[in-house]
Amino acid sequence: MPQLKKADNLIKVVEMTNKDVGLSLSPTVILAEDDLLKELTRAIDYLIDKDFEKLMHILYRIDVSEQKVKQAFGLEQDVAVQIAKLIIEREQQKVITREQYSSNKREI
Repeated sequence: MPQLKKADNLIKVVEMTNKDVGLSLSPTVILAEDDLLKELTRAIDYLIDKDFEKLMHILYRIDVSEQKVKQAFGLEQDVAVQIAKLIIEREQQKVITREQYSSNKREI
């Protein structure tokens, strides 16, 4: 049962990431968090090179910590991977919060 919940949460994270970042990743193709990280890193890498302003707007809209973003850019290596990890982490937090809120609502 926990595995099913984890898979269900991954699908929700993929769907939320698609909406927030403007991607069209298929939840059926993304079988593990590593797959999502790989695809998201590719998109982030493109945005760093071609449309940095859009990337910053996305990070702001998703509400990724500005301090964490600055730290990621300070590393100067694998920046896209670090930013992708921050996005996934934030999207996971949002999924968990929504689940908690909806379960609390049902209990009332």
